[in-house]
Amino acid sequence: MKKHRKLLLSIADRFTDKRIAPPCMYAGNCGGCALQHFDYNTQLEIKKEYCNTLLNTVACVDTVEPSKPLGYRNRMDYVTAFGKIGLRRQGSFKHVVDLHDCLLLQNTSRRIFATIREKLSGVQDYDYLVHKGYLRYVVLRQGFNTGQVMVNFVVARQENNLEAVINAVYSDVDSISLILSDGLADLSYGKVFEDIKKGYIEESLDGIIYQITPNSFFQANTCMTQIMYREIAKQVYGNVLDMYCGVGSISLYVAKQVECVTGVETNHEAVRVAGHNATLNGMNNVSFVQADALEYLNSYGVHYDVVVVDPPRTGLGPKVVTKLMESGVGRIVYMSCNPVTFTQDAAMLVDRYTLAWCKAYDMFPQTPHLELLAVFDKK
Repeated sequence: MKKHRKLLLSIADRFTDKRIAPPCMYAGNCGGCALQHFDYNTQLEIKKEYCNTLLNTVACVDTVEPSKPLGYRNRMDYVTAFGKIGLRRQGSFKHVVDLHDCLLLQNTSRRIFATIREKLSGVQDYDYLVHKGYLRYVVLRQGFNTGQVMVNFVVARQENNLEAVINAVYSDVDSISLILSDGLADLSYGKVFEDIKKGYIEESLDGIIYQITPNSFFQANTCMTQIMYREIAKQVYGNVLDMYCGVGSISLYVAKQVECVTGVETNHEAVRVAGHNATLNGMNNVSFVQADALEYLNSYGVHYDVVVVDPPRTGLGPKVVTKLMESGVGRIVYMSCNPVTFTQDAAMLVDRYTLAWCKAYDMFPQTPHLELLAVFDKK
């Protein structure tokens, strides 16, 4: 990925005449943003060129769908180490930039972060280089449409040493949980060992309610997610398989447009929450299965009209792509957070499928990342 980040930044160098003073005082130091020193329209041009350079002959995007450039994020994972709380320094895992604010977050989350930061004095942080200490991460999540706020404290020992911090924000948030991450891996998730308040928040997308628990995945940019899901809903029909379904966000969103949906997800907690979300919304034509995507395809095959895939950054990979092509499913709707692995998967799929269209969406303004949505129809 470093090579492709370097590619994007080399493209950005061609736009030096359009550089501006970044709105954030940490820009250029913090690793969270890499494009703040360009105005937003220029960022979209840079990303379009970057995307088309990667896609090469596989596809071409005309524009990148714009987002709200600041205040769009519904989640931030702040690392606590070396007497600091913030994000890692650009290009350096070993250093943390001590942040007092982040303009990508919604205003309520920014305010709560300021309170947490003030009260952390005296709480032992975690040295992830020598693997000693207590508090590893502070994770803030906020429903963009509901305003509900979750705070997760990720700790290295199953202890609650955060009474002062918790008391300071208790009345201002909807959910507080303690999460144990006691391994050597640098993770901002783990076993929830105490829900101090509620243990979940809710988000709403066009009238559909989603429960979000501490470890469950949900797209970081709610406004852009709604735009993409509306497009996906137009592209599905009949009997739908939703692979890598998470908490069922796509499955539930498209359920009213189709006969039935089967969501497949490997994470147990996500499957449990997805089932609860289906019940919460009174949807009887949606079911969820806990299984690895490849294992599911090997065991059950593909007897669906449409397959929707939203894989992790690693993409589908040759084995899953091969199984999908062998199935002969009529349509594949592919949502990707990584143009690099999407291009690799698409290059295989076009052997038996026509790439009907491909669009780019700026899910992560100010950063090098963007999202793709594509439709593949059987030849």
